[in-house]
Amino acid sequence: MEVFFSTVLDFLTYAATGALASYIYFYRKRRDLLGGFWGGAVIGVVGAVILTYFSGTWFIELITWMMKSKKIFGGDQGGVQLRVNLIAAVAGAFLFVYILNRINHDRRRP
Repeated sequence: MEVFFSTVLDFLTYAATGALASYIYFYRKRRDLLGGFWGGAVIGVVGAVILTYFSGTWFIELITWMMKSKKIFGGDQGGVQLRVNLIAAVAGAFLFVYILNRINHDRRRP
């Protein structure tokens, strides 16, 4: 019985994720999706399932590696330590470029 409830909860999570992505693109961003909101929700669920299946544990290991400090030069004795959270650095860079784009009124280049 526990496996059944776990499977139902997994399906509901995929459905909610797909519906949320479709809602954001269809209603909030006003983008045209093939099949409207429901077509986008179905594609969102398919994408969530496929990416979850292929990501496995390597994705969690990659995120953990990106958050930890790394020794990039030198051996056991001394060396240079990289102490940057790469996730925060990438997110911050993209956030500020997005804000700059919005200040520029989201104009497109010719």
